[in-house]
Amino acid sequence: MSNIHNEWPTKSREAMLYRSALAAAAKKSGLNAVKFEEKGIPYEEVYRSSSQELARENAARFRSNMENPRDLRQWGAQMTPELGREAFGMEIIECSEECFAMDMHFCPHLKGWQELGLSDEMCAKLCDLAMAGDFAMAEAMGYTLENPSRLADGDCACRVIYRRKAEEEKEEQ
Repeated sequence: MSNIHNEWPTKSREAMLYRSALAAAAKKSGLNAVKFEEKGIPYEEVYRSSSQELARENAARFRSNMENPRDLRQWGAQMTPELGREAFGMEIIECSEECFAMDMHFCPHLKGWQELGLSDEMCAKLCDLAMAGDFAMAEAMGYTLENPSRLADGDCACRVIYRRKAEEEKEEQ
């Protein structure tokens, strides 16, 4: 039996449709991973690098919509549109110039993998690979990212904490 709790109520039709679309995309990537594993074909590095590449593209798009990319309040506004807040069951923990932190109480990607009947271990592995994109996006924005709790690990929420890098740390890269 699964130790993962991934349910969060919504009455929004739009949020349900968004969840369904994201879950369908996650099912495809999850099924691809399973099929590659069955054939003994390594896929982890390709999945990870694809997640990272797409995330860097998203970071560039987000950056172009922000007046001051160093202000994480603006980052938070980009990351949490109303539909996303509803679909992911987002709860903002902190929103300041230096830090943006939120809990997500539902993950449509994880739901897709669960609907495929994947094990908790496989769901956690796919979460790691997908989160590589989130870490790459934070890096591209000049932020650090912490992910101290995850739904895929059986936690009650997935917490993400973005922090602005110090200027000298950013320049070293």
